[in-house]
Amino acid sequence: MKRRTFLTIAGGAGGMALLGLRAARAAPFGVFPTGTESVQLPDGVRAKRVLEVFLYGGLSQWETLYFVRGYGKPTDAQHPNTQYYAFASANASAFGACGAMDMARPFATDGMGAMVELGPFAARLWNRPDVVGRMRIVVQRHNLEPHEAAVPQALTGRPVGQPNAAGLGAHVQRARIDAGLSPNRASPHSYVFATGGISSDNIAAAASAGSHPGAARPLMIKTDNAAQFTSLLQRNTVGAGRATTDALIGAYHDQYNARLTWPGAGRVRSARYDDLTTAYTTTKNVDGIRAVLTDDLFAIKGGTSCGVTKTGDIPLMGLSAARHLLTHPTEPASYVCVSDVGLYEASGGGGYDTHTDNARDTANNFDNLLQSLLAIINAPGESDPTKLSLDDTLIILNTEFGRTPGPQGSTGRNHHPYGYATAFIGGPITSVQKGISGAIGPDGLAMQSAAPSENRIAALLALGIWPFAQEAFAVSDVPGASSELGAATQAMTKFLGRTA
Repeated sequence: MKRRTFLTIAGGAGGMALLGLRAARAAPFGVFPTGTESVQLPDGVRAKRVLEVFLYGGLSQWETLYFVRGYGKPTDAQHPNTQYYAFASANASAFGACGAMDMARPFATDGMGAMVELGPFAARLWNRPDVVGRMRIVVQRHNLEPHEAAVPQALTGRPVGQPNAAGLGAHVQRARIDAGLSPNRASPHSYVFATGGISSDNIAAAASAGSHPGAARPLMIKTDNAAQFTSLLQRNTVGAGRATTDALIGAYHDQYNARLTWPGAGRVRSARYDDLTTAYTTTKNVDGIRAVLTDDLFAIKGGTSCGVTKTGDIPLMGLSAARHLLTHPTEPASYVCVSDVGLYEASGGGGYDTHTDNARDTANNFDNLLQSLLAIINAPGESDPTKLSLDDTLIILNTEFGRTPGPQGSTGRNHHPYGYATAFIGGPITSVQKGISGAIGPDGLAMQSAAPSENRIAALLALGIWPFAQEAFAVSDVPGASSELGAATQAMTKFLGRTA
C-alpha cells in the first residue's frame, strides 16, 4: 500500500473516531448511553429530588449511626474503652438530658456480620420506623484528615486541586438544563445553603461548577446572612432605572455576540460569553426568582434541643427553606444542600468538630438536626404536599469524616477518615434495600468501605443521571472498577442496595 493511501485511510479512520467521540460528548449531559439498561432505575423508583444534609465537622459515628455493642468495652482485651465506651458515662448523661431512655436499638448486620445499632444520640429515629425502614448506612473511608481537604472531597467526590471537581448540585442542574426541562424557568434547579463562619474549610465546594458551564452553578445562599441576599434580589441600586439598565446591558451583550460571530458561519465557542448570557438573563428574570425565594423564607427561627435553646437555629432555617424549595408547586428544586453547623458550634468551630465535649455537643446538635429533619418528612398516613415524601425524595446525611474511636484529651475525639458512617434514606431505597453497606472493625478502622466519589456517583444514578463524563467522573474514581457499567453497578450496590 502506498504511503499516501495509508495516511488517507488512517486519517479518515481517525476523523471518524473523533466524530464519534464528539457526537457522544455532544449528547445532553446525564443521558444514559446504550448498553447501560441494567443500572437504569425506572420511573417510580428513581428519585425526583435530593436533600443533602452536610454534617460539618465530622459526625461521631459511635453514638449516632454505628454503635456495635460488643466493641470497645472496658473488658475488651485489645481495644478497651474505645468507640462508644470511650465516654460511656458522659454519653449516658448527655442522652439523658435529651429525654432518651434506651441506650440503643438494633438496626442491621454489617458486612462482617456484626449487629450495628442506632446510637442513643439518634433517639428521634426510634420513633420514625418509616424513616429507619428506608435507611441505608454506608461505611466510607479516605485518607485526608484536615477539614480543608476532606470537606471538598466529601462534597465533590474529588481531591482538592482538580479543576473539574464539582458539587452534586452542579451535575444535577446541568442535567436538568441539558434535558430542556422548563426552558422558561427563572429559578435554579439546585441550591446550597451554607454559613459565613466556615468558608475557610471549603464548604463552598458544594456550589462549585468545576468544568461545567456557569449556568450549572447552584445558587449558594448564606443562611446566616440571607437578608442581604433577598435585598439584592430587589435590585434597589438601579431602582426606577431598571428597564433602561437592562436595555443598556442587553446592547453590550449583543455587541459582544456580534464580535464573536463569523458572517454566514455562526458564533465561535466562548464560555465567557455563555456565562455572561446566563448572568444577564438571570438578572432580567430576578422577579421570577423572588417569586420562589420569598422574603420570609429565611426568617430567623429559634430552636431547642436537649434543654439548650438558641434564638437562631441555622440547621432549622436551612431545612425549612429546603422543604419550601423542594416542594414548590410550580418550580420545585431538584437538589438542595443544607450545611448543618449545629445548634451551636462545637469546640473545633463547627457543629460536629468535637475536640472537646464530644458527648454533650454531638448529642445536642444531632438531636437538633433530627428534630428539624423529621418534621419536614411526611409521616405514615400523612400526605402534606408541603412536606417531603420518601417515595420520591432521596435524603443524604453526609460528613467529611468521623471521629476517633479513642479519646482526644479527656472529653473529645480527633478527626477520623479511616472508617465513618453516612446514610442514604428514601428514594430508591425501600425496606428491601435497608441495611448496612461495609463494616468498621473493633479497632475502629473500615474493613469494607466505599469512597466519597462512589457516594456522589450513586446519588446521580438515583436521580437517573449518568455520572460518567469529562465534567463528572471516570471509571478510575471507583476503586476496583474496570468499566463505566461496572463502576455504576458497584456504586449503586453499595449506596442504594440495588442496580435497576
